[in-house]
Amino acid sequence: MSSVTASKFKTTKSAPVCQLKHPERSSRAAAFYCASRVPYSTGPGCRPDFLGRAGLCYLLLMKTGKAEIICTGSELLGGKLNLYVPYFSGLLAPLGFALTREQSCGDSLASIRDCISGALRRANLVIVCGGLGPTFDDLTRQAAARALGLALVHSKSCGQILSYNYSLKKLPPDFKNQCLLVEGAKPLENNNGTAFGQVIYKGRKMLVLLPGPRSEWEPMFPNFLNSEINSFFKGLPAISQVRLKIAGLWETKVESLLKPVLRRFSPVAFTILAGPGTAEFLLSGDDSRGLVAKAGAACRKALGQNLYGEGGDTLATAVGAKLKAKMKTLAAAESCTGGLISQIITEVPGSSAYFTGGAVTYSNRSKMELLGVSAKTLENCGAVSAEVAREMAAGAKKTFGSDYALSVTGIAGPDGGTRTKPVGLVYFGLAGPRGIKVFRRKFHGQRPFVRACAANFILDELRKVIK
Repeated sequence: MSSVTASKFKTTKSAPVCQLKHPERSSRAAAFYCASRVPYSTGPGCRPDFLGRAGLCYLLLMKTGKAEIICTGSELLGGKLNLYVPYFSGLLAPLGFALTREQSCGDSLASIRDCISGALRRANLVIVCGGLGPTFDDLTRQAAARALGLALVHSKSCGQILSYNYSLKKLPPDFKNQCLLVEGAKPLENNNGTAFGQVIYKGRKMLVLLPGPRSEWEPMFPNFLNSEINSFFKGLPAISQVRLKIAGLWETKVESLLKPVLRRFSPVAFTILAGPGTAEFLLSGDDSRGLVAKAGAACRKALGQNLYGEGGDTLATAVGAKLKAKMKTLAAAESCTGGLISQIITEVPGSSAYFTGGAVTYSNRSKMELLGVSAKTLENCGAVSAEVAREMAAGAKKTFGSDYALSVTGIAGPDGGTRTKPVGLVYFGLAGPRGIKVFRRKFHGQRPFVRACAANFILDELRKVIK
């Protein structure tokens, strides 16, 4: 079947457009709620480390739908990081679907077609994200039509919606392309853009085409797709998930702690995501018998103080919650982390209630002038030393008038290391109502990883001492 353009289509009575329940919200200018989602990664170097094989087999063989995601765009193959998978996984799990595969595909008609054809052979639900815009490289409609052996048709209802939303008497050619649907598709209105989503049924399978920007496709789930998927795939149990956030343990230690626990709950699928001095442990499965909840409780007990949160918690939110609850304040003095810790802390909304300020004291002069670090200490011990870390923390606490203050000084690399003070050596200071603690750690990795490890370490230590 040849490629179809806006000038070569047939007009049919397409399925009614799925719209919001309130007509007044359907205009382009309507306020539209986008549920915020929590990033899946824990920082630089995050990676899945091991998977419970028996649990995964159970998850895929139980009465659970298999879903595949196809993300289109040549930029995804040229260096742009695709962060959509965790969001789709979180949206599909409550609908009873396990995400079994994700593919990134360039802007090639044949490539997108082949990805769709292969995914439909393997999965019950296939979602294609991207390639629905008005430009020459937006080829998802044509690729889906070819994969299904169907034509593209012009939707009058889609044209009317675009004309109304943009106050147009006549649609320009690029808007006409936006009205092309795969034959038999049900269009999904896009209140944050011009590209309509599409739902196409093929036997017992569903193909969903979504626009690329998250702000456009994410609202389609609560407003349209959730009910569409539930009504088509009847009786799928929701996949329950427990996401445990861990600090102070590397992934191998987490594995040794939790594997014995999980042998008692073999039907539960589990995986670990390793980060810079942190880890996430994810448990998934049908919780109709309470197995996921019981496995989660057992893991919490085994992890003890190393468990700092769950779900969307971060070390910064955990620290912030404790400071806020105790009505305490915090200041930071940073050298090798260059303001990274202050950035992480202030990314939390409402952090002004407890964070009084931070100083990036990269040079010896700034350490002396801003924090009152002694010139003699710097000369005798060097900037990267326990003594300087102690005086930096004390100086930050005094300068900012805070209850707690942290300090970091080290060698992040790749240059600057010596035999006695190698790259990756970091000293920390933690000043509080009960005095000052000093820590020494040696991290292995490239500069961003060392800095991330340092930030996570001192935030975790702070979390433990706040009383």
